[in-house]
Amino acid sequence: MPKNLVTSDLERGFRSAKTTFLSQLPVGSQGTVIDLATSPDLQGRLMGMGLFVGTRFQLLQGGEQSKWPLILAIGETRIALGPGVANMIVVE
Repeated sequence: MPKNLVTSDLERGFRSAKTTFLSQLPVGSQGTVIDLATSPDLQGRLMGMGLFVGTRFQLLQGGEQSKWPLILAIGETRIALGPGVANMIVVE
């Protein structure tokens, strides 16, 4: 299992200008997870659903500050996330 995926503030300062939170993307966007800025417990639950740093996805529903769950396509798998959780997942 990967080490703790939460990055330090210093590491976050070196992110690409193309990074944003999952909750900010428009529907239909494709991207890559680059950080799970959550508690270790929530990281474990997300990884159990197949959401890791480096995961490629397409946003099927929600996004752009939606109050409804976001639905991600990861290969043939679909994952629903609440907007609060989506606001802690950094993507590129």
